Amino acid sequence: MPTYRVLVNGKFDHPDADTRAKLLAELSHHQVIGFTEDGLFTYSAHLGAFTYRVTLQGEEERDVLDEAELKVMELLEAKGYPYRDMAGKATCMDDIKIRRR
Repeated sequence: MPTYRVLVNGKFDHPDADTRAKLLAELSHHQVIGFTEDGLFTYSAHLGAFTYRVTLQGEEERDVLDEAELKVMELLEAKGYPYRDMAGKATCMDDIKIRRR
């Protein structure tokens, strides 16, 4: 089954003061970059946009995009973070060719 790296970008939808304080308090935990099977949720201190990076396996690109978007929506809703404008992009790692020099 093909392996995909999925990048989901979105925006916080006008978080209130309490939500902003919570996001800023957790900021240091969300500064890691990379792709994992559990997914990494990152954002900057200006709290405008966020990124979710995850590695998934699936037969179809659309299926892994849907799965990644669902994962990040569940994460955001569980924490009570308002969001909007989410869009995902998947890269099949099996299709990447490495050029050796």
